[in-house]
Amino acid sequence: MNPTCAEAMGNMSICYILDGILILYGIILTILYCRLRIHQTTKAPANNAEQPAEGGIYAGLSSHTTDTYETIKMDKKPIV
Repeated sequence: MNPTCAEAMGNMSICYILDGILILYGIILTILYCRLRIHQTTKAPANNAEQPAEGGIYAGLSSHTTDTYETIKMDKKPIV
């Protein structure tokens, strides 16, 4: 076995430690995210009662015209 291979095998233990830290970090973030989502869903029905009947923040977003998209008028030039 040459010295380069021996050095690479010695560094593998560092990789396993870093992988373990990364997995633990991922699990902790997942648990915190799930807790946050659960707490938001229990508070959501109370916020819906406060919204006005006119549509709230979406009231001014409706289009006044029936045609939402306008057609681009391009003049075709003859190919010479």
